[in-house]
Amino acid sequence: MKNTTSKKSIIPIFYAVDDNYAALLHVSIQSLVSQASPDYDYHINILCENLNDSWKKSYSDLTKDNFKVIVHDMTKLCAERGTGFHVRDYYSKTTYFRIFIPTLFPEYSKAIYLDSDMILNADISELYNHDLDNNYAAACCCETCHSFDVWTKYVEIYMGFKLPWYFNAGMLVLNLDLLRKDNFEAKFFDILGKVKFEVIQDQDYLNCLFRGRVLFLPQTWNKIPLEKPGFTEENVKLIHFNLIFRPWRYDNVPFEKIFWKHAKHAPKEAYEALLDEKKNYGAEKKAVDQSMFENLKKLAISHWDRPIEDTWAGQYFMGKVKLMK
Repeated sequence: MKNTTSKKSIIPIFYAVDDNYAALLHVSIQSLVSQASPDYDYHINILCENLNDSWKKSYSDLTKDNFKVIVHDMTKLCAERGTGFHVRDYYSKTTYFRIFIPTLFPEYSKAIYLDSDMILNADISELYNHDLDNNYAAACCCETCHSFDVWTKYVEIYMGFKLPWYFNAGMLVLNLDLLRKDNFEAKFFDILGKVKFEVIQDQDYLNCLFRGRVLFLPQTWNKIPLEKPGFTEENVKLIHFNLIFRPWRYDNVPFEKIFWKHAKHAPKEAYEALLDEKKNYGAEKKAVDQSMFENLKKLAISHWDRPIEDTWAGQYFMGKVKLMK
């Protein structure tokens, strides 16, 4: 899309956030802004619900030069459309906000979606400029599912996806024109009403709907903090601090230096909030994290340890569940 007041092309970026991730989002935005090419204008759109007004203002105040930060309150839309969302544990309705991007923002033909716990280590225009061709999105293999046997079996047995062809939905380059053309939002709500995915929820729905229409990018564009050969602080481009791999709560997290480098240059209130969270994140809270992590693994096992006819893959390939055409 072209800017009406500038000759530069616009790169639209979307986040979804509530108060639980408000400080963290500032670090992600700081990492984006500090490394972005000056050759573009950037629209950073923040989709929120139950977000404190002071946080909203702190985001809007980031607007400068070729960066425009716009906060969109989704409370009313959620009240009207969000009653069927499946949530649990740390999942909230905000994770589903990306579903509405194509219809709510017709002015954009293409956009990037990022989770708030993602930190850029490269120029985001490099990510945006991948040619999507006739694909719905560009994404990376879900490294968590590829690294832990419990989730590998869940994806391959229950969902029916052979790794690495199951993506993580925390980073998406979205082909908005094609998603609108193919009535994506209606298709999403159609499958949402037929199937309740309990383990990876919104990501499972997106993998089903985008199947065969995804440009898979190198893992460096969605690297979780697991030490693996070939990945260094110099060559990772986007780090996803998910699950229990969170430097604002835990010590000795891989790539934590990159996180704190950008956190120190985020607004003071955000940096101090993250320092306070780490200071007060004691053994009791870490035990809760570990318990949730173990319960999630048990939930995954309960899904792949079923007769094939009771899995999503079995239901789909036997024609018992049909996706909207």
